Amino acid sequence: NFNAAVMGFSSRAWMQEVLTSFDNIVSHASNAARLQEECDVLSLKIARCKGTIILPEYKAVMLASLRSLVKDWGSLHEVSWAWLWQNIEGMLGAMLDKPAKREVALTAFLGSLNERDRMTIRNDIYSTFFAMAPSGQDFLKQSATRLNFIADRLLAMTVDMYREPHRMVQDLSALGLRHVGYGIPTELFGPFVTSVVQVVRNLAGDDSLAEESFRWSLSLISSILVRTINEGSTVVMRAINLNSGRMLRAAAATAPRGKRALWMLHVQVGTKSISPLLWAMESGALEAARAIIVDLLTIRADRDRYYFGNDVLFERHPDIISHVCLDAPSLLPVLLDGLIWRSRVTERGLRRVNYYIKHLVVDGDGNFAPALEWIADSKDPKIVCLPIVSTV
Repeated sequence: NFNAAVMGFSSRAWMQEVLTSFDNIVSHASNAARLQEECDVLSLKIARCKGTIILPEYKAVMLASLRSLVKDWGSLHEVSWAWLWQNIEGMLGAMLDKPAKREVALTAFLGSLNERDRMTIRNDIYSTFFAMAPSGQDFLKQSATRLNFIADRLLAMTVDMYREPHRMVQDLSALGLRHVGYGIPTELFGPFVTSVVQVVRNLAGDDSLAEESFRWSLSLISSILVRTINEGSTVVMRAINLNSGRMLRAAAATAPRGKRALWMLHVQVGTKSISPLLWAMESGALEAARAIIVDLLTIRADRDRYYFGNDVLFERHPDIISHVCLDAPSLLPVLLDGLIWRSRVTERGLRRVNYYIKHLVVDGDGNFAPALEWIADSKDPKIVCLPIVSTV
């Protein structure tokens, strides 16, 4: 930003968009498909900026910044970064004048569709898709109303991709993470996109620009979803999809001890995240959820330290007691008993027992925790009689 201001480019809003996306672009420069996706999304963001866009201006600012940051900057650095920007500039330059035209054409086409046309699209999309990929029927078993909603939302998303690329990228990341939980194979996305484009092509007729606009937008949406699903499909999430406690324990065993708890509590893709534990409970994979809770509340140790997932669990989900009471009440005794450690050694007929009640008494801000209120709201006398609840 400083170099841009010094060089007289501080008013170039599009430069800020490039700067925001530049880390992802550089990080995935070796992945042609991901680089193309990042440049496509960036071209949509730049197209929303006002003013004249002269891409070589960013190269001058970029090289000036890098020269001041890299101590041993040399000719090889200069050539390498110039080559990278040349490729990026080529991808962006080929797209800069297209988003506005495509948005207008696609908006006009979708606006011209009457209710009969839309019903035709809703019906033909699924019949064509199921003919191309019969296994898709195993994953689209919702009611006709729900399937029609998905088809309508899909049409709207293709236009929104041009209008609001920032919001759409965030929404697609969240949607992709939900699809991770659904366990939908990414191999079905290709046939589904082909089916939708084929149906729209039949209605578009001679309007080639509308068809091209729709196909390009839908392909970009599919690319983002597939990437999100692939990045979010961890071994823990695959075990949850199969509701297998054995597979989940095997998956957790491959994690470093310091990150074992996070593997079962946090899956991050871009700026969006999902909790495998909450997803397991919400989707009814209670065997996998039980295995996660037991694993988190098992004390382990190595030469340097002890590992106990109690604090990580309540820091990630301060309302975990509420979630368990609502979504998986049968697991509440497992969770509460896991907060008790019992020594295997007896002394004079007695065993040492530790009760980890901190997060049941106070929350992260030092206020009184609502855990007991949630337990009382469950109205289960057996839960109230558990040792740790009685102690609190």
